[in-house]
Amino acid sequence: MRKPSASAYVGLRLDKSYRQQRWFLDVTETAYRYAKFSFLDFNAFNYRGGWAWHLGPRVSGVLSAERAQALVNYGLFRDTSVRNVRTAERYLATGEAEMATRWHLLGGLVGERVKYSFAFPQQPSYRAAGGEAGLKYLTRVDRYVSFKVIGLDADYTDRALDPVALLDDGFRRREAQLAANWRLTAKTALEARVSRLAYRYPHFGERDFSGNTGMLAFRWGASAKLSFELGLARDMAPWIDNFTSYRVEERASAGAAWELAARTTLRASVGHMSADYRNPIVPLAGPARHDTGEVAELRAEWRALRNLVINAGWQRYRQDSTDAGSRFAGRIVTLGGSLLL
Repeated sequence: MRKPSASAYVGLRLDKSYRQQRWFLDVTETAYRYAKFSFLDFNAFNYRGGWAWHLGPRVSGVLSAERAQALVNYGLFRDTSVRNVRTAERYLATGEAEMATRWHLLGGLVGERVKYSFAFPQQPSYRAAGGEAGLKYLTRVDRYVSFKVIGLDADYTDRALDPVALLDDGFRRREAQLAANWRLTAKTALEARVSRLAYRYPHFGERDFSGNTGMLAFRWGASAKLSFELGLARDMAPWIDNFTSYRVEERASAGAAWELAARTTLRASVGHMSADYRNPIVPLAGPARHDTGEVAELRAEWRALRNLVINAGWQRYRQDSTDAGSRFAGRIVTLGGSLLL
């Protein structure tokens, strides 16, 4: 599937602080136009805004809302003859209170809504609400360990209960999460997260699944102009059809950024992905689906003027799969600019 041959955007960005309060807003309208597949043309309206509040020196939190629109991943969504736009909205209210020296109490409420413009049976549209609670231990501002429990209850909005195919009308998501952010030295930092994740369905327990997820990121500032980053991640999510109940994806990446000159930065990255499709409802005649993918990217950014940024990029990607219809490869070349008013 070709990537857009042209895109243009207009946006507004605000970031204002007053005393201990901070307000932020980032709004963008982007027009995507395709050279050969014009039926994929669409406009994406994205935003993120909120209020980072403080109530004295010991109590703080964030009220925020965000919206992101993008075409679905056509390596997963099989019908390449239709335009399918995914709209994800998230509303968050969090609080953090210092109970004693270095110990903080965490809490929050969350609302989510995911909608597809065209039905995506393996990942249905849904709306959900839930909350989180936990503790954080800080040794310094840039060194902490936290533990949270997170719960989310969701209803599918474009699919009814189907007892024949064992398709449910919602799910419950529970997570126990241990996270750490640690600056090892002045030039190195480590971020880690490990979770025990469980999905439960109200009517058909045959679809239930649980497992471990997590991420690890290591950053090294080798010099004032050169930095490196390594990352590992493991995710799990529902993938619902006769042959699969959930999908497990593992990723590894490495990247570098080099400031060639005062106004010029070069970035390079490589990544590898592996995905397994598990827990079939109908017995399989052969091996379960397995995907692998690689991506390599090179980007350059030049700040031509104080308010003018020119950027260019090259990307090569490929996906292999035991499912012949899910194999693809391609290249993307981009050239763009941003004018900050």
